[in-house]
Amino acid sequence: MEDIHDIKGLVPVPHDWWWLWLVLFLAAAAAFWWWKRRRPAITTAAAPLLSPHENAVRALRQLREENPPVEEFYTRLSAIVRRYLEGQLGLRAPEQTTEEFLYEASRDHAFSPDHRELLAAFLNESDLVKFARFRPGEADKQRAFGAAEKFVTETGAGTAHLMGGEPVPGHEEASRRQVQ
Repeated sequence: MEDIHDIKGLVPVPHDWWWLWLVLFLAAAAAFWWWKRRRPAITTAAAPLLSPHENAVRALRQLREENPPVEEFYTRLSAIVRRYLEGQLGLRAPEQTTEEFLYEASRDHAFSPDHRELLAAFLNESDLVKFARFRPGEADKQRAFGAAEKFVTETGAGTAHLMGGEPVPGHEEASRRQVQ
């Protein structure tokens, strides 16, 4: 039992190791600086956010230029109008059936009766093409495009000049009410 000894006390740590901490900090700072400098700078110019009306106008222009087949044309045209309505009024247009959406839009009173009728006729015709395999002629396509364009232009009063037209008289007050 002579080789068993009691526990030794604490060994004091020298306090003159501050220079080691300083060297470690400087090395970490230098490594970070080197890593940041070596990594390629990613610069992305933020595109200006467009209003729902401007987005719809651009999408309509692009659709007119591309002139896709009938079913795709009506599907995209309907999607443009629904996204416009979602952004403009906060309605969940893309996730609702046409009937649900028209009911909600009529309760909201955001549109005049003429606009509601125009929207209902346009969306019902789009549904016929998309789901009932109705094949409209070229004149029907142009009429549907004109209805969508008229709806977007008139309900986005004050910015109709983006479509190449003049602001629709009498709709300035309606657009102010929509914003409030």
